[in-house]
This record gives sequence, C-alpha cells and structure tokens, in this order.
Amino acid sequence: MPDIDPSGHSVIMVKGEFSGEEGVCLGRAPGEKDLWTVSPKSCNRIVNLRFDEDFGVLLKPSQKPGKN
Repeated sequence: MPDIDPSGHSVIMVKGEFSGEEGVCLGRAPGEKDLWTVSPKSCNRIVNLRFDEDFGVLLKPSQKPGKN
C-alpha cells in the first residue's frame, strides 16, 4: 500500500471511544511513526490513532455527476 497522508481530511473513527464518529486528521502525532492526531467533531479533544486500523479517510461523493 502506498504511503497515504490523511492530514487535513475528514475521517471516520472505527475503534475506541469515538468509534463511528467523524473527525479531522491534524497530522502525525509528534515523535510517533505510526500514530496520527485526530480531532473528533463532537468535542475539543485530540486523540492519537493508527491510520487504516483505528480510522480511515471519509470519502464524500461529489455533488456533480461524473466527478466521483
């Protein structure tokens, strides 16, 4: 799998306290190779999660047909 940078993207958390919630990936956790900082939309917290295990990028279909 190629390196994907989820920074700045809307994400969906699939594990942990915020499972099933949307959030925003803020970037890599400082000093961590495999952890990313994610801010859930439901609160002002920041959690460290593993990309592709604990959260994934949320794809929102385009409003224009043919642009998906």
